[in-house]
Amino acid sequence: WQSVWLESVPTQHIAGLRVTPDLAGQAVVITVEGEAGEARVRIVDDGRVVADHTVATNTATAIAVPDPHPWSPADPFLYDLEITLGNDSVRSYIGMRSVAVVADAQGIPRLHLNGEPFLQAGLLDQGYWPDGLYTAPSDEALVWDIQFARDLGFTMLRKHIKIEPARWYYHCDKLGMLVWQDMV
Repeated sequence: WQSVWLESVPTQHIAGLRVTPDLAGQAVVITVEGEAGEARVRIVDDGRVVADHTVATNTATAIAVPDPHPWSPADPFLYDLEITLGNDSVRSYIGMRSVAVVADAQGIPRLHLNGEPFLQAGLLDQGYWPDGLYTAPSDEALVWDIQFARDLGFTMLRKHIKIEPARWYYHCDKLGMLVWQDMV
């Protein structure tokens, strides 16, 4: 039920990425995992380069994102991320957002999105499909399912019992859907 692929990579390649937005600090903390070396990191906003830095591999590095455009369900803005290490390159994305639990004036814990209280309207999503049990019939079906929940006015899905393929989480980010992931 998870995507499987095989690709050849150069000897010096990107083994993984860890990307953590710091909305309040107007930065992104990026770790490019791979053999020792330096990687080029570019953050792009609709074709305009916001940041272009060289970072050491396997080292968490904060990269400034001046005047960041926050991600929210109402405005699911994503920055493009381009990483190059030697002859290997990877494209990904960043949603500049913060999520925290903050006590209100009465001491009641409230979810905050981007530093503001955010009322979530959500569904329990077990991720079952009628014709494949754990596997969606297509990428388009993943999009349809998330968009249908958005069209009904929901802004959050609680993913129950299952970890979805990475494409599902991408589509949630792209369409403006918060995700509560149960620990599986």
